[in-house]
Amino acid sequence: MKLQTLPAVVAIEGVILSDATLDAHDMASMNFAREEHGKLEKILLTFVIPAMGGYNNELACDIARHIEQIRTFSGNFCWRHRHLGASFGVIGNRSEVNGGDAR
Repeated sequence: MKLQTLPAVVAIEGVILSDATLDAHDMASMNFAREEHGKLEKILLTFVIPAMGGYNNELACDIARHIEQIRTFSGNFCWRHRHLGASFGVIGNRSEVNGGDAR
C-alpha cells in the first residue's frame, strides 16, 4: 500500500473581510425596500408583462427572472432579520409623497 504525503502547509490567497452589521435603521430600510419591491413586482407581473405578450416575449422573461433574482440573492431583503427593522420604525414615510402614506 502506497501512502501519499501532503504538503505540511497550504497557502490560501484572499482577503479576510470583517463581519457586516445591520442596525435597526438598516433593517427598517430593508423592510421598506422589500415592500416597495413587492409593489413593483405586482405592477410588472400584473400589467407590464401581459401587455408585452406574456412570457413568449424574451424581454418579459428577463424582467421576471430579474425580479426573482433580486428577491433570492438579497435573502428577500434580509427577511430573517425583519423584526429588528420593525423595532426601529417606519422608513419611507414622507408627508410630501402620497399625503404621508408610504404606499
